[in-house]
Amino acid sequence: MLALFGPLALRLAPYAALAVAGLVIWGLYGQLGTAKLKLANAEAVIAVREDDARRSAEAVAKLADTLTKTEAKVITVTERIYAAPITRQCADSPAMRAADGGMRELFGAGGQADPGRIAAPAVR
Repeated sequence: MLALFGPLALRLAPYAALAVAGLVIWGLYGQLGTAKLKLANAEAVIAVREDDARRSAEAVAKLADTLTKTEAKVITVTERIYAAPITRQCADSPAMRAADGGMRELFGAGGQADPGRIAAPAVR
């Protein structure tokens, strides 16, 4: 019986080797596709990170510019306030004395409202 299958096995051996080689190539091709997909995903992540870094740098530069402009305005106004002459005309006016007296009456010397006083209704 072995003698019968011996010559057949010798004739089929190259085809079997070819089939095994085909399976190996097919498996490697599948791994190549997986590797290409992973590479494409990694490149996409890198592109998004680079874009985010660029946008963040632009936003930080814009914010720094806005902060510098705002600081310049604040310094200018503060210098004008300090340079203005000190007068008592506004504080001594009857309207300001009435407003100041009303605030003292409302909040008292300690800055707290009287417990019996109710809050003013909301204005719409």
